[in-house]
Amino acid sequence: MKKLLNIVLSASFLAASLTAVAEEAKGPTLFERMGGEPIAREIVSDIWDNHGKNPIVKNRFQHSDPVYVKQKVYEIFAMATGADVEYTGQDMKTTHATMNISEMEFNAVVDDIMDALDENNIAAQEKNEVLAILWSVRPDVVNSNISTKALSPAAAQHAH
Repeated sequence: MKKLLNIVLSASFLAASLTAVAEEAKGPTLFERMGGEPIAREIVSDIWDNHGKNPIVKNRFQHSDPVYVKQKVYEIFAMATGADVEYTGQDMKTTHATMNISEMEFNAVVDDIMDALDENNIAAQEKNEVLAILWSVRPDVVNSNISTKALSPAAAQHAH
């Protein structure tokens, strides 16, 4: 079942990615369709605020410089969505290599981003394209050696 889910998610991601590439080739970029720099900066600010309230990830950000983090997140968000913006940070794999980020943390960050898109009235098509981008970087962010199986009800029953 898990393999089937992975195949379905992979196929969905591929379809969304191909749709995004095809749309970019014939019209405005995802960045432009979402409202350009002013909206992207507001989304990034809302993501930061959401992370600060999210009990799963807020400790990851509490000692970070918000101005620096927001600028790097803006750059990568803008670049990934088709803006002519240079990302001046490290690649995703290098940035996250020593952070030991779990699937739960990655999903919490994705939820915070999707909430920020909702807060800024981003349409479903654009939200799906952002989600596809996020899933494309998942392997570079999540430490695949960390398992969330210990959090399942079945694992809790076996522990007692």
